[in-house]
Amino acid sequence: MQSLLWSLCLLSLLLPGPAAGHENLTPGDLEAGGIGLEEKTGQVLPPDITFSDETGGIIRLKNLLGKPAILTLVYYSCEHICPQMLEGLSQALPRLAVEPGKDYRVITVSFDASDTPQIAREAKTNYLKAIGRPFPEDAWKFLTGPERSIHDLTEAVGFRFRKDIHGFTHPVVLIFLAPDGKISRYFQVTKFSYGSAYPIAFSSFDLNMALTEAAQGKSVTGLKKALLYCFSHEPPGQSKFFNFMGVVGLITLAAMAAFFVYLQVTARRYREGRVHDAKK
Repeated sequence: MQSLLWSLCLLSLLLPGPAAGHENLTPGDLEAGGIGLEEKTGQVLPPDITFSDETGGIIRLKNLLGKPAILTLVYYSCEHICPQMLEGLSQALPRLAVEPGKDYRVITVSFDASDTPQIAREAKTNYLKAIGRPFPEDAWKFLTGPERSIHDLTEAVGFRFRKDIHGFTHPVVLIFLAPDGKISRYFQVTKFSYGSAYPIAFSSFDLNMALTEAAQGKSVTGLKKALLYCFSHEPPGQSKFFNFMGVVGLITLAAMAAFFVYLQVTARRYREGRVHDAKK
């Protein structure tokens, strides 16, 4: 039994934990650093904010509205949670009951002023392909813009982020907009396991409901949840390393458990042999 306990202790050290290196950061710590999400449900976005679309053309944000929209704020060079969120969204869009381009639009905006329309175009190509079926190109816009436009938009929606050495630290959220640009609802992303292959997934029911509410111009305030943050300082490949260590831990546990069983069986046979010899 002692061997089994030691193996369990070893496994607890080897398996990845949630958000390693970030588990001690509280929402208060993040907010003190200028990072967080202030929900501004019911407020209308400034109509004249301009960005560049993936073709390089200048476009006003209000020209993309007129129908419900899902707004996502990311940076295109992110290697952590931003691509997982967009991947999860691309998997959910084909399951929606509403028609893209006609009934709703997705607007993805980079808050990295160094991102370019070419980078946005490459991102758009990848995520449209991930949808796995024909999707109107105009129904999902990938935008870039100068710091002034980024500031005006992120302040309007209460999205606070911070630039770090290796990227950005920021909250992860979907923002639903009514046709007139009013913020209808925030859909906070909360499910993620650091170091494990758990993709971010969105419920088609929840997205359909949120788009319906946005189409009706409703303002919905949800319950405050443990908001997920995308951190910039995870070394590339670190999650793969923790996955590998997890596999090593499982193999070690299996080997030690097998050895423990072997010892138990051997000891029982030895005792039975001694009893048999004593009866002779």
